[in-house]
Amino acid sequence: MNTDQSPGSVLSSLWQQIRAVLDLVLDLSFKRLVTPRLVRTLYVLNLLGAVLYGLQLLFSGFWGLVTAPVAFLLYLIVSRVMVELILTFFRIADQLAPLTDESAAKSVQNPLL
Repeated sequence: MNTDQSPGSVLSSLWQQIRAVLDLVLDLSFKRLVTPRLVRTLYVLNLLGAVLYGLQLLFSGFWGLVTAPVAFLLYLIVSRVMVELILTFFRIADQLAPLTDESAAKSVQNPLL
């Protein structure tokens, strides 16, 4: 099994992923949601921001040296909780969608209920 990919296939794969994201972002009907697919990328960017903020605070003086690890840890915890909260909302919506479809079908079949 050959794990080496040619540069053309890597670029083609990257271009396909970019097109898929653009299709999701430019979907004006909002039938497909982009946030659950991009949440990992947003989380990684947030972690990068936490590292940069921690380094800036670390080199800002003595108190920065003391507070940087605590601030970095709090930033990570809040970031993780917010991402999990966003994903929870989307999972709830996924679970409720079949229920609303079934109730709409029942009301159409028996309009007196």
